[in-house]
Amino acid sequence: MRPLSLYLRNFKSYGEKAPVLDFNLFDVALLSGDNGNGKSSLADAIAWCVWGKCKGMDGRGGVDDLVRTGADEMEVAFSFEEDGQVYKVVRKRDKRRGLSSLDFMIKRGDAFVPISGNRIDETQQKIQEVIKLDYETYLCTGYLSQGKADLFATKKPSERKEILAEILNLSVYDKLERKALDKRNEVQNSLELLEREIELLQQQIAEKEAVQSDMFQVENTLDELQAKEKSLREQLEVLNKQREEKNAIKERIEYHRQQLILEQKQLAALEKDRENLQARIEDYRKVLQNQHEIEENYAEFKALEEREKVLAYKYQCIAELKTRRERLLGELRIKEQELRHHIDVLEREKAQLEIKIEQAEALHREYQSCQKSIEELNALEKELEALEKRVTEIGQETADLAGREGSLRRQLEELKERFTALKGAESSCPVCGRPLDAQHRDELLKEVAEQGKAVQQSIQGLKKEIASLENERNQVQLRIDSIRAKLKSRSRLESRMALIDRQISEIKEARQRIEELVAQLDPLKKQLETKDYAQEAMQQIEETERQIQQVGYDPQEHSSVRDRLGKLAKVPSQWEAVQKARAQMDSDLESLQRIVRLIDDRKKHIKDMALLLETLQGSIKDLPEILARASGLERELESIQKDIRSMEARRGALKERMNKILAAEQQLEKKREEQRQLHEQLEVYKALALIYGKRGIQAAIIENAIPELQDEANRILAKITDGRLAVEFLTQRDTKSGNVVETLDIKISDGMDTRKYETYSGGEEFRINFAIRIALAKILANRAGANMRMLILDEGFGVLDEQGRERLVEVINAIRDEFDKILVITHVQELKDAFPVQIEVIKTPEGSTFRLVG
Repeated sequence: MRPLSLYLRNFKSYGEKAPVLDFNLFDVALLSGDNGNGKSSLADAIAWCVWGKCKGMDGRGGVDDLVRTGADEMEVAFSFEEDGQVYKVVRKRDKRRGLSSLDFMIKRGDAFVPISGNRIDETQQKIQEVIKLDYETYLCTGYLSQGKADLFATKKPSERKEILAEILNLSVYDKLERKALDKRNEVQNSLELLEREIELLQQQIAEKEAVQSDMFQVENTLDELQAKEKSLREQLEVLNKQREEKNAIKERIEYHRQQLILEQKQLAALEKDRENLQARIEDYRKVLQNQHEIEENYAEFKALEEREKVLAYKYQCIAELKTRRERLLGELRIKEQELRHHIDVLEREKAQLEIKIEQAEALHREYQSCQKSIEELNALEKELEALEKRVTEIGQETADLAGREGSLRRQLEELKERFTALKGAESSCPVCGRPLDAQHRDELLKEVAEQGKAVQQSIQGLKKEIASLENERNQVQLRIDSIRAKLKSRSRLESRMALIDRQISEIKEARQRIEELVAQLDPLKKQLETKDYAQEAMQQIEETERQIQQVGYDPQEHSSVRDRLGKLAKVPSQWEAVQKARAQMDSDLESLQRIVRLIDDRKKHIKDMALLLETLQGSIKDLPEILARASGLERELESIQKDIRSMEARRGALKERMNKILAAEQQLEKKREEQRQLHEQLEVYKALALIYGKRGIQAAIIENAIPELQDEANRILAKITDGRLAVEFLTQRDTKSGNVVETLDIKISDGMDTRKYETYSGGEEFRINFAIRIALAKILANRAGANMRMLILDEGFGVLDEQGRERLVEVINAIRDEFDKILVITHVQELKDAFPVQIEVIKTPEGSTFRLVG
């Protein structure tokens, strides 16, 4: 991956107007600037753009922690060349909406064409396939900081293999070993469970002979019981046939007995009817004895009834006329009451209106007073708007001052930390690592102290401004509260004015209404005095009196007629009884003769039925004996059937057991095959656990990597030492007891002698470390299949003295042909002159920025 350009916006400390870093302008460059200016952020931007990961994402905010403070979104675009093709990656983050985007493009002609996936993870996979490098490998190849590689050389020989395994990312084999062990345990557990199942199946199959023997005995017993059942059924069938015949006769007996009872009841009913007819005929004869007298009384009753109807009609007419007269008198009284009530209502309304008119002057005065108060409140409302606007302005000014104070306080804390660090420093700068003498330290302490005092004075000034604004805000707020309290009376005043206005309008209407009332009252009072309202009613009352006299109703005669009718009240029913007796006499005599004949016929039929019942009863004398024999056979048959069901159930259970045994035999074969397969799997996973373990493939990879590492390190070392030094890695050594132990010693040859790495120091040690570091990066990139053409060296050079810095420049120049682009990140100012191209990173109020020098 050869870098071409980098664009970033609002990433970490960089703002909206950061320039584009064009990698075509240099091969080797020094990235310099003060701590905190954003040097490493450029390298982090490349990592985040390509892999979506970088330093600074480990906090609670995650990726949003990378967005510049105060911004809502960020964007990084990185273009690079791989295998002759030019690609561009653009990654964005919207912090406010919590959304991310990733675009991947390839250059076709003069334009970039999208080749992104449907989702971010698909696009990330496509980028990974092109560069053939994951983030963790990149940290050990293209982006090197003081860490694992140096740690490998400086560790004890016994610990170097572990460090090398970590650098080579062999932890993946630890995970595979763990998976293989988990699978081995899983298969072992399944195998143990399967062996218990096989044991249970074998126990079940061992019962096969006993079950077969039991089934043979059950079948024989069942055959004997079924033969006995058949014999009993045949005997019972004969008895049941006899029982059915006897029961049929018994049913005939019961039927004829019920018929005999019915005939007897009907005979009794006929005899009762005969007695009733005889009694009615005798009553008819008694009624007909007084026939002449009853008919004379009935003729008188009818004549009196007609006269009473005439008198009742006259009485009704008199009653209606008297009712009409009372109604007319009532209407006359009601009209008088209504007229008096109407006059009273108008008089009361007139008096109430006169009282309301008397309040007119007082209402006018109150209305003017309310109007004046409303005008005063309107003026206060305008004042309130201005005051509230001032409170908002004071709040904004206070917030701005507080933000400036917070920024100054953070600056003061940083100055305090620098002062404390400088005060405790002895021979080197705690910030940049440069040598530090007493005079230089005192100058720095004085400079930091003066800066601190200036910041404190600025903070005090801001505090006074904030306090002044707070006092002004309190005064304004008191006035606002006072005005708001007064404005609360507005609605009450407006309501009162509306009410007064309505009352004044009502007074005007009252004056008009009084004139109307006076015009109505005068004619009504005159009408009451002259009684003009009752002339028609008086005429109707006189006419009703005349009609009462014309009817001629005699109450005494009416009373006499009613008394005589009361004495003759039974005559109509007596007359009807005579008529009925005369009509029913002949009919009842004929009915009596017919019922006598029916009684004689019914008695003869009852006698014949009694003889038949006696004959039938004799034919069923042996029925109890038949029933007893049948019951005994049924009980015996039920017992045998119960035994048969028991045997059949036992046979079914035995068949079920036999089916299970046969199924168990088939299942046993499957389980044994499954057991064989599990044994094979167990051996496979055991072998995999050994292969992926520390002594398996990991040891093999390390053993294979060490010669490669040695060759690559010696190739680089030859460049940076002019062939004077060579490195050799020894993986085993002999102990005093004669045993061989695993180790990883580093021995260095200078052409004359071979010594251990630990015996070298100064420039030689630095060159050896650097050669091993670059060799590891190369090996990891090759193993990943990546063409790593960019190298970023981040920090780790602050502790170098002047000779060490010179050696750094020498080795970088010696290996510059190994990479297309090399970036050295440091805050050490003395290294600037050693690099022809420098990228200076500075911090501005708009955010970090950089410029290319040289």
